[in-house]
Amino acid sequence: MIVIFGGAYCGKLNFVKEKFNVLEDDIYYFKDEKLNLEKRVLSGLHIFVLECLERGFKPLEILKENERELKDKIIICDDISSGIVPMEVMNRRWREETGKCMQYLISKSQSTYRVFFGLDTKLK
Repeated sequence: MIVIFGGAYCGKLNFVKEKFNVLEDDIYYFKDEKLNLEKRVLSGLHIFVLECLERGFKPLEILKENERELKDKIIICDDISSGIVPMEVMNRRWREETGKCMQYLISKSQSTYRVFFGLDTKLK
């Protein structure tokens, strides 16, 4: 597993396409709580987490249940951990759960990159 994270619109997807020779057809864009494991790249993990929380699912448990299938995936997530802690309970919970999911995925990843305005840094 390879994990990529960084701010919104900072070039994560372009980095993945160039670095790992990924085509548009290889990418699944999260839009709900469904975990589509047919594609090579899963983009927008933070959206998956929010949708799970809104529907009463536990995103970390879902990821753990699918650990074997995630082994060969590239997972992209916006970094929503910076800035002022949200006052709204759901937004705070979303931030916390996304952090827990990212900690888990990074612990299982072969490599992890942070992309900041198009510049990548390999962290693991």
